[in-house]
Amino acid sequence: MNHARVHIGILAAGIAIAVVSMAGCHTPHQCPILQGMSGWSIPSPLPPAGDTYTVVGKREGIRFYVVQYNDKLFRAGDIRSAKGAEALQQLGIKTVITATPDDKQRAWAEQYGMKFVEIPFGWSNMTAQHLEQFLQAVDAGPAPICVCSRSGTLRAGILLAHYRIHREGWDVDKAIKEYYRLDANYWDSKHMVKVLKENAAK
Repeated sequence: MNHARVHIGILAAGIAIAVVSMAGCHTPHQCPILQGMSGWSIPSPLPPAGDTYTVVGKREGIRFYVVQYNDKLFRAGDIRSAKGAEALQQLGIKTVITATPDDKQRAWAEQYGMKFVEIPFGWSNMTAQHLEQFLQAVDAGPAPICVCSRSGTLRAGILLAHYRIHREGWDVDKAIKEYYRLDANYWDSKHMVKVLKENAAK
């Protein structure tokens, strides 16, 4: 019986890894297919503390967690309910910039008096134009601003790495190091990091 349980456990782990790979997810807790399975709950770990950001933590109605970069900029996963928009409002957020917009998120943000800016793109099709649109949106404000994407780690993270370089004068390697420390994955972010580096000096 014990051997059977071990084999079942190994099989389940193998299936999970295969699903994560096929879905293009970089960690199980960020895989929408696994998270959507009946009865499957995979907690999202908080990133490590750092000297250049503050881990605000999890908030009801926000996917995963919130990170504060400075007095002006925060980062989070998608708004998943009105409670999430309320949580952002309580943090003082006045503008939401998102790479993964939808009608519900827009309605919730506007319900709580926040400006909603849409810059949609995928992991593999981000361009220099998206990066420039983001800087323009940040400059236009009003602040504080929360930058969102599905998990808050890849697309939102790369936009804020670009901000670090072009508005705070960071070296590109320092910005990328922070990006990876905050839960970005080398494989999924490969294209975006390439575009970031190509536009670091522009």
